[in-house]
Amino acid sequence: MERFTDYIPENKAPAGVSRIAIYRPSGMRVGSFPLGGLEMPELGTMRYSFGALSDVHIGYDTAEEDLRRSLTWLKDRQVDFTCVCGDLTVGNQDSEWETYAAAVAAYSGGIPVYPVAGNHDCAGLGLTDNRFRQYTGQGLFYTFTQGEDVFIMLSQIAWPSQSGSVQPFADYSLRSLQQALEENRNRRCFVFQHNFLWGGSGDPMELYDSDALWSTQGRFLESLMEYYPNAIWFHGHSHQKFQVQTQHHKANYDFDRGCHSLHIPSLAMPVNVVGGVRVEEYGESQGYVVEVYDGHILLQGMDFITGEPLLIARYCLETPLAEVAPDTYIDPTGTIL
Repeated sequence: MERFTDYIPENKAPAGVSRIAIYRPSGMRVGSFPLGGLEMPELGTMRYSFGALSDVHIGYDTAEEDLRRSLTWLKDRQVDFTCVCGDLTVGNQDSEWETYAAAVAAYSGGIPVYPVAGNHDCAGLGLTDNRFRQYTGQGLFYTFTQGEDVFIMLSQIAWPSQSGSVQPFADYSLRSLQQALEENRNRRCFVFQHNFLWGGSGDPMELYDSDALWSTQGRFLESLMEYYPNAIWFHGHSHQKFQVQTQHHKANYDFDRGCHSLHIPSLAMPVNVVGGVRVEEYGESQGYVVEVYDGHILLQGMDFITGEPLLIARYCLETPLAEVAPDTYIDPTGTIL
């Protein structure tokens, strides 16, 4: 059971909840108090909804079943589409890609699935646009719109710890990312990419030292996050489950760089932190369903094994639009020159 102090200001109570109960360790209820900051604001009419998954890892024992289950649940929930935040495969093998593509075709119910590639998808010799397109129908960089909002999908081409001097992103993808943010600077944008920035949501305790974005490309992405406040960034990679928020308030969400940054746990192998050590939990499966409103987004973390929502991972984020002056961004790293 989570404690009241485990929650952050962005956490909100489900509809119909009116008070917070107080229990003894024995389970005996001893009192209650008002919701306070956990009370849900008035949101108005929902414009659309989408699923947000990550770290599918086809090739792990339960991964295909986990993907089928989550796609079926999201189809039954009637989301408008699903975004997958990388590591669709374990080792970039043809058989893994074929299994992923077949599961999407059979279990999505025709609901669009928009993925990006992560580091595991670039194992071996890396990932080409043609190879990614063959199995997903999308290129390594693409955008799409839903209502007034823009979705920007940024894939990797390499796994830094395996590729030597090859950085995770292609230069043209990073140029396209900045151009898309600039062209839509006064609109709400959702950016999906796999690796997290060092020390932020996903691994604030810095226990996962593999391929975090701390290099030049990482600083470039950080500069975009700081300059374009209307963007909401999703990433995966560390696998850390929603409940790690009980150990660190930035496990799932941070606003450190002036925009919303959200980590998505693994669909096939969520990771817990026990005594400062990462513990892999293959028997679990987590992800988000996201409801989008005019000035807010409501994120509900899901346990896809039970089909139940997780209170520790229910967030309501305000998304007011800021005016950004045109053509004033300056790349501090020289990445897009």
